[in-house]
Amino acid sequence: MILVVPHAGLEELLASSVLLVQIWPGAVEDVMMFIQVLRMSCPSLADVLSVGLISVLTPAGGEPSPQISLAYRSAVLSAAAADQAGEPVAAPHLRPADVRRLEIADIAVGGRSALRLAG
Repeated sequence: MILVVPHAGLEELLASSVLLVQIWPGAVEDVMMFIQVLRMSCPSLADVLSVGLISVLTPAGGEPSPQISLAYRSAVLSAAAADQAGEPVAAPHLRPADVRRLEIADIAVGGRSALRLAG
């Protein structure tokens, strides 16, 4: 699974256990484990989900989109899903085997958004 974090501040935050402890002292392990499980899983989101640690949040109705929300304990990750060629995967919650790349938009714990805190 390829993880991409286009927002530099968010990328810095997710790479730093010191910053994560400052933001979410009670949930830093959840966030770090979440990212690690996604990084280590190959080749698709279906493989990640088969482990049983991460779940997909069902999106609200509407037009199919590549947006997906995943949860691990207290952490919720929002991302855009793409296939191996980098093309968006519409309705990725229904096609996890097609998802090979996640472009992370945000992670929130207890309603506290990392993106908002990262500036």
